[in-house]
Amino acid sequence: MGEVNPTPEAAARVIEDLTALEVDPDKGERLYKAALIQSNKGVAYRMLSKSVKTGKLDLVHYGCDLDEEGKPTTKWRIRRILEQATERFDKEIEAIKKAVKDDGEEVQGAWVHDMTGIPDVAAQGKSLEEWSRKMAAEIRKKRS
Repeated sequence: MGEVNPTPEAAARVIEDLTALEVDPDKGERLYKAALIQSNKGVAYRMLSKSVKTGKLDLVHYGCDLDEEGKPTTKWRIRRILEQATERFDKEIEAIKKAVKDDGEEVQGAWVHDMTGIPDVAAQGKSLEEWSRKMAAEIRKKRS
């Protein structure tokens, strides 16, 4: 009988989270704004943005299910957009709203969290977590 080698032949690949928006303050990066768009069928669309040293924005948005803490669980329709003018944030909100309507749903609510006035990146992250938790609770309340 042959022996079984429990060691895999190839190392497991790390799957990159395409929705992650890493912010490095040492590179002049800061969180910019976040948005949450809710459809009448309970679907949430989340957008995050950061400003980079050039003053441009990197954005990521996606459809998702939110847990009770406001953290996205299942994600789909992921879109990353890099090095954009700040006006692009508002244009993307309108594009998401249009996509919701094109899918036969109605926009039930849209909220924006502006973090530009918060000086510290860690404080921005904490503010985003608190806002996400509050928005998840508000969405659950609207459903019931």
